Amino acid sequence: MDKAILYTLSPFPGIMRALALTLVLLAAAAPAQQTTSKPAQQSAQKPRNSDQRRNIVFGNISRQAVDFLLKPVPQPDALRLAQLKQSFSDMECRDSLHEQPVGESKNLICTLPGTAPELVPGPAGKRVRNPNHGTILFLAHYEHVGPGQSAIDNWSGAVMLPCLYLALAPATRNHTFLFAEVDGEAGAKALFDSLTPAERHAVKAVVSLDALGLGPAQFYINPNDSLSSYGLAFLQRQLLQAAADQRIGAPAPAIPGSWQKIDLTREFRHRSIPSILIHSVTMTTRDIPGSSRDTVSAIDHDVYFSTLTLLSYYGAELDQPWPQDSSTTLTTPSGRRR
Repeated sequence: MDKAILYTLSPFPGIMRALALTLVLLAAAAPAQQTTSKPAQQSAQKPRNSDQRRNIVFGNISRQAVDFLLKPVPQPDALRLAQLKQSFSDMECRDSLHEQPVGESKNLICTLPGTAPELVPGPAGKRVRNPNHGTILFLAHYEHVGPGQSAIDNWSGAVMLPCLYLALAPATRNHTFLFAEVDGEAGAKALFDSLTPAERHAVKAVVSLDALGLGPAQFYINPNDSLSSYGLAFLQRQLLQAAADQRIGAPAPAIPGSWQKIDLTREFRHRSIPSILIHSVTMTTRDIPGSSRDTVSAIDHDVYFSTLTLLSYYGAELDQPWPQDSSTTLTTPSGRRR
């Protein structure tokens, strides 16, 4: 029986929504579950795992809880940020959750600490860099865009981050994961500028989530980012592996069109940090993000939940040791975006 608890939101919508949100998320977060073809109940503290090398273990969040977070969609940016902060808190990201000023606005950053040391013993007694150590950054912008509800662009990406935190938190991770809700490109730049040189060097990858739920997940890796080619190849390979883990079709490469007016990866890509965009916009849906049709009714909730599962596997695959070089060939669509 599903453990999510839902309540009617009238006649006191504000109070009842806050109560329902807390109960839904606490119920969803209570057990952890291994999301494989043969689900097994897990302990959030010591999850069992049939594949200790790859550590494919996730927290359990119900479909109802995810739907509840997606709608209704707050309109003012301050309310969006407040609801995201509450969602992270309900997902048990509290002590490691902090706000970062961005002019008159704010970023919201949740940290899932990694456990791998930076250096490990190497040949001839030397200490060498640990391929398990580093930071994986998941980004989404939360601010309202356009005349519609701004549910696709980009409430869909913003809501995904606390869900993804809950999915990855129960198991011990090698890498540190940062989940950052940023106020557009200015927020992404503020986040980058706040990192010390050592912290920037530790960032192995940036995964930007935008316009999700219109259809199956697609990805875009800028082919101009050749200085980080081995990392880009690993980003792509692990995404395809995440799909293979579930025995589903591989996400297709797809260049974002004019709908993408906010590029959160630019500040990082231009410093040769491997970056990937995950989105769901096709030629037939490209006019929806940021338009008057950008409403929660445009989201396919089944597809959105499947995307959460894919990204959970992706996070676990990115937590594997990173290569120093790669012979993997990048698959990129034709065209260029800078």
